[in-house]
Amino acid sequence: MENLQVRLKEENKKELDELADMLGTSRSEILRRVIDDGLKSTKMRVGMEKVLDKEFSVSRAAEFSGVSLHRMAEYLADRGISYFRQGPREAEEDAETAKRWVEND
Repeated sequence: MENLQVRLKEENKKELDELADMLGTSRSEILRRVIDDGLKSTKMRVGMEKVLDKEFSVSRAAEFSGVSLHRMAEYLADRGISYFRQGPREAEEDAETAKRWVEND
């Protein structure tokens, strides 16, 4: 592991110390957890933005974020973003196909 110096606001330092005391661990361990969680969260948000900008597929966003395709699809769905990208014409065609299937059953 590599050492890194970071300047913190006094209030952040106090919160870290309180959390470390509560969990019976060190401030350094708490910071490592916070950084890990923050990086994953930030990468998922960036991946989502890239999907919205059509720079990434959902699969590529998952790979970039270090999560499964299923987890990335859930993340997007939780934010009202469809896993499937289709325009109105494709949606209408799919609806017509489904209607024919039901009629032929």
